[in-house]
Amino acid sequence: MSEEYWFARRFPVSDPRSAFAPVHWKGFVATGIFVAALVIGGVAFAWMGASGYLLQGVFVFAMAALVAGGWFVTIANAKGDKRRTVADYKKATQSV
Repeated sequence: MSEEYWFARRFPVSDPRSAFAPVHWKGFVATGIFVAALVIGGVAFAWMGASGYLLQGVFVFAMAALVAGGWFVTIANAKGDKRRTVADYKKATQSV
């Protein structure tokens, strides 16, 4: 393997679904950053909504979700192994 992959396919190549899952610690960190960004956006939305700024809170959450989601999809596509599955990576680590 010449390139370091952070994500791998969840389903075989023949399956029409093309979901990715983390297989490297960097992939797990990227997933954590995405989840943290959504939580921060949700907390900002709740706080702003409770303060009487509901529309601004919606905007902040929508922007956080858009930016974090776009970043996550970009990283997953750039660092994702499109040929091998998560099961292949698990077999490789068990045989070592």
